[in-house]
Amino acid sequence: MASRPARTASKPRAASSDMLARSKIPVWVVKALLSSGIKRVSKLSSMTDDELLAIPGIGKRAIELIRSSQSRK
Repeated sequence: MASRPARTASKPRAASSDMLARSKIPVWVVKALLSSGIKRVSKLSSMTDDELLAIPGIGKRAIELIRSSQSRK
């Protein structure tokens, strides 16, 4: 029987609930955030509204949806 290769140390994986694609945030907002390189909900909580507004496709309504999804946790 073949043995399994030893696991190499890797960075810890975030909880799948932290993944933006699995959040309750509307798809159009998620697409805008993903296109800017944001993949985790936890990253959004550390961003100011002005930083979010600088992202193409993110406006006041998107920020309201993001913040309300964070408060539902």
